Amino acid sequence: MSTILYTVCVIVLAVSPGVSYGLMVFVENKKLDELESFFSANTMVCDNKRYWWRNRARDRFKRTSLIVGFLFFPNLCVRRGYVTRAELAAVPLSLKRWALWPYLSGMVWFFSATAWCIWMKW
Repeated sequence: MSTILYTVCVIVLAVSPGVSYGLMVFVENKKLDELESFFSANTMVCDNKRYWWRNRARDRFKRTSLIVGFLFFPNLCVRRGYVTRAELAAVPLSLKRWALWPYLSGMVWFFSATAWCIWMKW
């Protein structure tokens, strides 16, 4: 493998977690209240907000993760009765993208890093 490709791969794998984490922190701090406003009548979100009521990073992460789960698996959540289609449809597309992309990029990084480690061992 060429050294330039190797260097680019290492740089991308080194920078990606910081970018993903930075975007997650931004969503948790700036977009969480707006996301929760669309699910104000949802019992799961209300219970989750009541349990993780402090404004610590862990609490915001847990509250955001529940809503991201709704947005990431909408059909499953509707089928199980966690959320209604009307609640999901009320969330604007731009806000859905803000919520989903940091988590998706983190998953892509994780699988890329795993593949990189396996590839480098062979």
